[in-house]
Amino acid sequence: MRVLTESAEDIARSPRVLADLHVHGAEQISIQLASLLDQIQRVTGDAEKLVLGRSKADLNARPELDSWSAAECVDHLAQTTGAFLPAIADAIASAPNLATNRALRTGTLAQLFIRNLEPPYRFRFKVLAHLAPQNQDFAVAWDGFMESQSQLSATVRSAAGLAIDKVKVKSPVYARISYNVYGAFRILAAHERRHLWQAKQILRSLDQGPLTMDKS
Repeated sequence: MRVLTESAEDIARSPRVLADLHVHGAEQISIQLASLLDQIQRVTGDAEKLVLGRSKADLNARPELDSWSAAECVDHLAQTTGAFLPAIADAIASAPNLATNRALRTGTLAQLFIRNLEPPYRFRFKVLAHLAPQNQDFAVAWDGFMESQSQLSATVRSAAGLAIDKVKVKSPVYARISYNVYGAFRILAAHERRHLWQAKQILRSLDQGPLTMDKS
């Protein structure tokens, strides 16, 4: 999967971003937030294409005993988004207005996480129990994923016009680590691409034979 950049040229070419800017107005939602919305929509659309026509058995299958299924990948995304959003929403509520038309800053630490999350990835992360998949049935997992995508998009929209790089949230994964809200949004977007890529490898392995699966 292609790694999405913050290039203004790339962003400006996106039809989804242009549509979002047309509907909401550049004064209401920045190009950077529109890019985040576009990334969320792309993941949702790619996930829909990935599961279209697949049997329930395939979507619930684990290629190896200690690997995840495609259902568990999307459920993990829902669990992670659900863990992030309450703190993000609270931080957004206290964020100051953007005083000037400047770019939002991601932050060095968030940039490091994003670089290591993007697929195809080399580093693996241990998944904490409260973020691990809770639903192995695909229908349940999918409903949770779609709802979490809707909530994530709504939360991004709520940040329009605010200096969300001036307020921080604690990581639900590493309690001693915090990063700004814009960085947190970008981490979530990269995390979604990571596990959608993982789900693709799982389904490919069912079609073409076993591959080495990643559990996180």
